[in-house]
Amino acid sequence: MAQNVHLLVCIHGLWGNPDNLAELARFIRAKYPMLSSSEDSEIELDLLLTKSNAENRTYDGVDWGAERVADEAR
Repeated sequence: MAQNVHLLVCIHGLWGNPDNLAELARFIRAKYPMLSSSEDSEIELDLLLTKSNAENRTYDGVDWGAERVADEAR
């Protein structure tokens, strides 16, 4: 079991959606395959592709968007 779990939160841009982050997630998992499995490593990387600010919710501003992402990460 992993001793250390690192959370990488990926947030899309204006009018974006989680699908915009799929290629980024694929690249990160390919670049760091040793972090994908907690059984083989003491460090585990957990990716969160945020969904809470999709589409027009990006217009709410950074403060509201950040609050939604924090809630999503819990």
